[in-house]
Amino acid sequence: MNHNAKLVSSEVAALWGAYMQNSMTFCILQHFQSVNEDEDSTNIIQTALTDCEYVVSEVKRIFEMENHAVPIGFTQDDVNLKAGRLYSDLFTLRYIKYMAAAGTAAAAALLEVLARKDVRDLFSIVSQRFMQLYNNTCDMLLQKGAFIRSPTIPPMERAEYLQDVSFLSGLIGKHRPLTVVELAHISKNTETNSLGRTFVAGFSQVAQVPEVRKYMERGVELAAKHETVFREILIEDGVPLPSSWDSTISQSIDAPFSDKLMMFHTTSLTSISVAGYGAAMGASLRKDLGGHYTRLEAEILQYGNDGVKLMINNRWLEQPPQNVDREALRNRSV
Repeated sequence: MNHNAKLVSSEVAALWGAYMQNSMTFCILQHFQSVNEDEDSTNIIQTALTDCEYVVSEVKRIFEMENHAVPIGFTQDDVNLKAGRLYSDLFTLRYIKYMAAAGTAAAAALLEVLARKDVRDLFSIVSQRFMQLYNNTCDMLLQKGAFIRSPTIPPMERAEYLQDVSFLSGLIGKHRPLTVVELAHISKNTETNSLGRTFVAGFSQVAQVPEVRKYMERGVELAAKHETVFREILIEDGVPLPSSWDSTISQSIDAPFSDKLMMFHTTSLTSISVAGYGAAMGASLRKDLGGHYTRLEAEILQYGNDGVKLMINNRWLEQPPQNVDREALRNRSV
């Protein structure tokens, strides 16, 4: 017997989220392509556009086949290709590297909750395509001498087991040196905040709605504060600081993106930061690091929640598919 399974909730969630993220990223990449002056980046930008377009078209095909409403997502109404440059060409490469990594990780993680073969096939292909895009972008950044590496440490002389619980350290006082795992998470979260700070700084410059400008300005301050916390941890440990990300922003005040898109992207970056802090908290054995991540995560959660409220108030937040409200059906007027 052929079993033509319907989409389950986890599959709908994965497809819906992929459509929203990739329709948004497609708009951003269109702007980057329209202002790009670096011939070395041309193929990478085009590949990124093709990958995003593939995801959007495949999700639309599956939803239409299953009689599911196709998300509104983001369209040409959300990008102004006549607007001048807002970010540098180098930042474009770093953005593609970051989003390709996030897309690869998300697609791979979603496979665990997908049952239908066509949906699994889609996300398997997406993971492979984004991984290839990530590697190509990394190679380009390395060629340009612009790949930001995490800190280096001396080679380990011998492997050994822990013998004392003092390795966990306390919340205050002297702490033992950072492990490479802890260093990796600090570096990654510093990078995330640096990229986010650059993005929202540009958004604050071109946003049309005053409340959105204020929200983006607040985001710049928050990201800078978090970067400072991570850098101070490295300084205290005597670890060489990694290079800062390129933060070149033009003087343009012409918005290349709609306020709706900029708000959605900011809340998406916030969600990625929350996930990054959670992973770092679980992998960090030093108690003081757990304290830092707990405090910073609470701040970023509040910022993200305020952003959601702002989007709802402006009717910019598209409602995800949800279960039937049985109570509303029972209480409907006759």
